[in-house]
Amino acid sequence: MNQATEKKLLEIVRSNYETIAADFAVTRKKPLWPALVELAQRVRPGEKVLDVGCGTGRLLESWVGKKIEYLGVDSSAGLIALARKNYPEHKFQTGDMLALDSLSETGFDYVFNIAALHHLPGENLRLAALKQMAAKLAPHGKIILSVWNLRRQKKYLLLIFLSYCRHLFSKYRLDWGDILFFWHDTQGANVSERYYHAFTLRELKDISISAGLKIERVARDKFNYYLVLTK
Repeated sequence: MNQATEKKLLEIVRSNYETIAADFAVTRKKPLWPALVELAQRVRPGEKVLDVGCGTGRLLESWVGKKIEYLGVDSSAGLIALARKNYPEHKFQTGDMLALDSLSETGFDYVFNIAALHHLPGENLRLAALKQMAAKLAPHGKIILSVWNLRRQKKYLLLIFLSYCRHLFSKYRLDWGDILFFWHDTQGANVSERYYHAFTLRELKDISISAGLKIERVARDKFNYYLVLTK
């Protein structure tokens, strides 16, 4: 993928979340996926957690009553504002998962990246993000990574095909597996374009290994892939 396409898709992601932050937060009031809660329960009291792409901070629901040292980072100022309102006792800051090296904090026991990596266009950017997450880990630390299993749903398989074909001869040519579609308001009108990459499990494993990480565990549920990674 060329740099012009990467830049355009990153701007689509940034603009989309700023536009839909409030509506998006409403859709995330459902309980967390049980498989994710199970993985989050690995965190012990007193441990340091970096939540990359934290959104409204709802991963904290996994640790109610458990004292942890938590930092939530998200590129959407709108979502960070909602996270601070929802969980005022915890620390949040606006930041890019491609610029984690700008964070002064390090030595995290866990880095969580939940349903966020699939918003990064191109293998090079995804690889860079994973390497930066790994650099934030303590020597014994682990990354808990999840992405949506979009290929499992027929409507997204069709969108993969249509998105690829529509941009086949465009200046902004997409990679196979990239999807562009619209967020709709309650009346069904197009509000803001969204970008996802539909990972295969093999692709997710390969990029993790390329980032110098070891795969400790692989899990899946109806909608997601999960990896537990170590250095």
